[in-house]
Amino acid sequence: MEQHYSTLRLSSWHEFKLFVQRFSENWAFRGQAHAEWDLNNAIERTDFIRHNTRIEADFVAEFQRGARNYLSKDETPEHLIEWLALMQHHGAPTRLLDLTRSPFVAAYFAFELCFPREGAHVAVWCFNIEHLKQKSLEILSQEFGTALKETQNLINEKLFEVLFYQNNKNLVFPVEPFRMNRRYSLQQSIFVSTGTSVTPFMEQLQFLGKDLPKAVVKLEIPATEKKPALRELQQMNMHRASLFPDLDGYALSLRFRYNNLKSPDELQKERKQKEADPDYPYLP
Repeated sequence: MEQHYSTLRLSSWHEFKLFVQRFSENWAFRGQAHAEWDLNNAIERTDFIRHNTRIEADFVAEFQRGARNYLSKDETPEHLIEWLALMQHHGAPTRLLDLTRSPFVAAYFAFELCFPREGAHVAVWCFNIEHLKQKSLEILSQEFGTALKETQNLINEKLFEVLFYQNNKNLVFPVEPFRMNRRYSLQQSIFVSTGTSVTPFMEQLQFLGKDLPKAVVKLEIPATEKKPALRELQQMNMHRASLFPDLDGYALSLRFRYNNLKSPDELQKERKQKEADPDYPYLP
């Protein structure tokens, strides 16, 4: 019987801030500008992935050959996980899906490019990555019990490579490359990988069985909360320039900050409210 993840529709940005305090450090998050979108990794959105089961490996091998022309020795990845992270960073499609350990980074990406129309919602997906890991280990131990015992139940680089080239396991598990670039570090990124590129991401989540509603939660927030959310996130130093530390990120951060400035009418209304509030002891 197909299981379903949990969906909660929240009424406001404020309610979201309160709700995410319930999640422990075992959880990771992903923001999307449209709540109706399913989750899928970039490789499953390509046309070529359906050609044959070996084409993903061929695609990675060609990237590895060509990328060496642009990388110094120190920049060249040592393991397949690192190669996939590098590909993901530069826009090449992979089976990895980016998550963040911060619900507020996820919320930023959800609101940043959304259209704030009435009735529309953004989504922040929440994953218990510790449970994904433990459930994956239960399945993998049937075939790789000895290898997992040697690594103390870690899906290390060697085992990941085996799973990648086998390309036949329907499951989703967290992976963290040993070397992360600055952008991923600032975004508190963690990846989840599917066990195969043949089956869609959402279908592979079914490996969680009856635990799916407790391990995967979609929070929906009104898109009309965009401006108050981005203003507050700006105060937390969460914007394009801080999450994408280059000139492109800085330029876009200015665009989004100016788009979310309060209007003169809003500023005047706020000033009058503060001046009239006997419990507000400061200058407006």
